[in-house]
Amino acid sequence: MKGLKRILAWTMIPIVLEIFAFFFVDNFYLNDKTTFNAKKIDSTKKTSSKISFKVPDDAKDISASYNGSYVAYCTDGVINVVDTSNNKKKEIKLDDDAKLSAFKWWPNENIILIAEKYNDGDSSYLKFESYNAKKDEKSALSNEKNKELKISLLDSKYDVSDIAMSTASNVTYVKISKEGARSRLYSINVMTNTEETKYPNCKLGKIFVENKQDRLIYEDNTNNRIRGIGLKNPVATGENGIHYLLGIDGEDRIYIGNGENQKIKKIFVINLKKTSENQKYPLPEATQKSNIHITRSGKIYINDQSKNLVTEVSTGKTIEYKGTLVEIYNFGILSKNDGKIVNTLF
Repeated sequence: MKGLKRILAWTMIPIVLEIFAFFFVDNFYLNDKTTFNAKKIDSTKKTSSKISFKVPDDAKDISASYNGSYVAYCTDGVINVVDTSNNKKKEIKLDDDAKLSAFKWWPNENIILIAEKYNDGDSSYLKFESYNAKKDEKSALSNEKNKELKISLLDSKYDVSDIAMSTASNVTYVKISKEGARSRLYSINVMTNTEETKYPNCKLGKIFVENKQDRLIYEDNTNNRIRGIGLKNPVATGENGIHYLLGIDGEDRIYIGNGENQKIKKIFVINLKKTSENQKYPLPEATQKSNIHITRSGKIYINDQSKNLVTEVSTGKTIEYKGTLVEIYNFGILSKNDGKIVNTLF
């Protein structure tokens, strides 16, 4: 009898434990009244606040990464990158036989695309590398077969004159030019393969690329038209005068200035998919093209250097800054003041 009771006791123990486990899971772990503290992460949050560091007098091509975490500039053909959180500077070293042709920040990354030019006897070519500022790593662009990306040049006088990037499709267009010759246009796709892009016989001006469609939009300076690769007709504004391509935002809206002698009197915002959303902004006075800045978010800013003042066109809001404006990045104004690079946040 005692043996039977012992067997029953040992049998009941796992059953009781199992029932207790089900009770715990049902009433605590899977209870629909259970609450969780979730914090939304804002990917557009400013990652930099105050920027202030000395820069050499001969610094050129000063530009900030999309969020201002890093600022790059060029001296004697060397790219210098400053971490704005601690002002530490790194030099991006090129190969001994390479010369810097151009560099540009990716629109949504702390990464620089670098074009290096090589002269190898009778031949010249471009090689492309990327530099990750956060990791301080430089690597050559290569395709799936581990073949480095190179573009042959007709002669050593050709250089990269413009770069346009699509972040959604990772397509990059590179414009290669020399004085008195027709520019050549190349595309680099997400697989790091390159091919020459054909365009009508014209003097190729400024280039931008749609972010979502990865279609190249460009200035046809021979015929005073704004055109797109694959578009049958020019991008029209319905106005006479000289047309200047000012930029394309992250939603593929095209910004065209209308005026003459590099001065803009009106700004047109063209949406090729929704023409009903097209807009026109007449400016109070003709403004130098170089004083107009378009952001990825679709803001239009006008710089008045005489007053150290930037005005946002659609709202009329003004922002005062110090020194000489260098550029406008996603979150603020980058300027040079008393030998230092400083910023003013929006």
